[in-house]
Amino acid sequence: MSTTVSPCPNRKTWDATVRVTGGHPQQLWGIGQAQISAEGPGLRVDRVMVHDAEQRTVGYAQLHLRSEAERVVAGTVHAHVHRPQDLPVVAEALALWAREEHAAELLRFQPDTLRTPGTAEALAAAGFARPATGGGPDEPRRLEVPLGETQQDLSRRLSEATLGRCRAALRTPGVTVREVTAQSRALANIGLRTRLITQLLEDLGDDSLLLVATEEGDVGAETALGYLWFVHTRGLAMIYRLGFTRRGRDLGLDDALLLTGLVELQKRRVQRLDGGDPDEADVPQVVRELAGTERPVLGPWEKSLGRSPAGEFSAEAADAVAARTGTAVAAELGLEAPAPARSWSPGGPETAAAPADGDGAGGTGRSRTRRARALTRRVVGEGLSALRDAAGR
Repeated sequence: MSTTVSPCPNRKTWDATVRVTGGHPQQLWGIGQAQISAEGPGLRVDRVMVHDAEQRTVGYAQLHLRSEAERVVAGTVHAHVHRPQDLPVVAEALALWAREEHAAELLRFQPDTLRTPGTAEALAAAGFARPATGGGPDEPRRLEVPLGETQQDLSRRLSEATLGRCRAALRTPGVTVREVTAQSRALANIGLRTRLITQLLEDLGDDSLLLVATEEGDVGAETALGYLWFVHTRGLAMIYRLGFTRRGRDLGLDDALLLTGLVELQKRRVQRLDGGDPDEADVPQVVRELAGTERPVLGPWEKSLGRSPAGEFSAEAADAVAARTGTAVAAELGLEAPAPARSWSPGGPETAAAPADGDGAGGTGRSRTRRARALTRRVVGEGLSALRDAAGR
């Protein structure tokens, strides 16, 4: 199959394509914009579509372009391919585009295609391979949660213990759950800063659902106990970010907000939730109980584009930036502890939220952060001193 690749500069056209073709929410325009906001000038995003000889779209991807070890690396997360048989053609077209248009030396490729007989072999035949390090299992899977039509469809699939925990949390005196939008004024009224949150909500638009739980104190002031952020298309949703204080988790608000959010997604006609990797320890219990199947997926692959000897490339820097953004969101919501960024990307920062009150873990984390910063300053200072000595200054 002969193919052509063309960039798509129009947000409405791009998002409409993602929605109509059943693409993953990770491909929405706002996700790329939010990541640019997090990383700054170190990241470029190129949104490209792959067409066949009849100019029919056979796949598309947001290419994330970063410089690592003085080389340009292109990466995709849940790149969309319409038909499994077109997988190697789309992957090769993206590789050629990344090399010719952006001088990239490596393409990290993660498609949204299910693993079916012959798909992995077809990618290998096109020159792609599993990452040498951190590539994950040979047969990756993802949990899929069918949402059904009503709240009862969800409730019937939960255990009595989990359902009771959700109900008890929402009935806790003084606890309020709010949906937050870019136009919300309620948060400012309870003392929560919203600059970064508003920016992200504007980037993600109507495809975003942010729920925040607060508790009223003795003197009337409210404090944030946790938040859960979904991003979705009509067909599929994903957990974008989440974070809870220790008290929020003790009350069961982590489960309660998740169930509340799924009911709201039903109202938006969303059909399924991508529940993430079943082997990850931090997959919420509600997701595990509601998951109907484990979808076999292809997972991450990569291909050296031949401009220099293959070397080790790491996504740790990008992951750290995304984690810091989650931390900043948590701070603006009144949470002292970092909130994990749930972007469902290869190596995405998906760690359990650290407790923010009462158990001393936050103090330990802050001490570690101070020690790490001090060590970094000392290493950088010594390095600069050595360079000056070598230069005779």
